[in-house]
Amino acid sequence: MILTEKQRARRNLAPHAEAIAAMHFWSYSYAAEQSGGSMDFWDSLPEWKKNICRDAVKKIKAASTEKRAR
Repeated sequence: MILTEKQRARRNLAPHAEAIAAMHFWSYSYAAEQSGGSMDFWDSLPEWKKNICRDAVKKIKAASTEKRAR
């Protein structure tokens, strides 16, 4: 699928949870080794890295949140 520049920009400004995880897991690569946006970075990842992110997001969504003392 070929996106217009406007569509690509909109997509990069609204990354899905798995892409956000990827930006955290591979932050150096995201910041230093690529020149696109968040979803461009996601698109560039090999499937095994995408699977790590998918699994992490799935487990985080299923987990309870931290109970902090007040």
